[in-house]
Amino acid sequence: MLASYHKSRLATLHVITLFAVGLAALAQSGGNSTSVTGTVLDPSGAVVPNAMVEIHNPVSQFSRTTVTDSSGKFSIPNVPFNPYHVSVTGSGFAPYAQDIEVRSVVPVNVSIVLKVAGSSESVTVEAAGDLLE
Repeated sequence: MLASYHKSRLATLHVITLFAVGLAALAQSGGNSTSVTGTVLDPSGAVVPNAMVEIHNPVSQFSRTTVTDSSGKFSIPNVPFNPYHVSVTGSGFAPYAQDIEVRSVVPVNVSIVLKVAGSSESVTVEAAGDLLE
């Protein structure tokens, strides 16, 4: 009877140990990254759907790309702690760039206002030949 009691306690101790190890691994796995979220707007404050959003760290080469949804929002999950270069492009808008820091598990929220792309025109002027009298 005493041996049965010790086996039961030992089994309980093993279960508690496995639970504690699993909980520690779970806590550690989520502790070194967060998400980068935001909204892309035009100069009037209207949302910009289908804008391409990229974050990139040149040292670690970590890079993620996403597209804004119909409400101009984007989300990039599981971004490790580091500085990042954010670049955004949208049809009819000038390219946008900003540097951000991901330092904690608190999500980083970025508000981006794109400028309208300037139009580019090319005018060619040619000299006329000599006029004859």
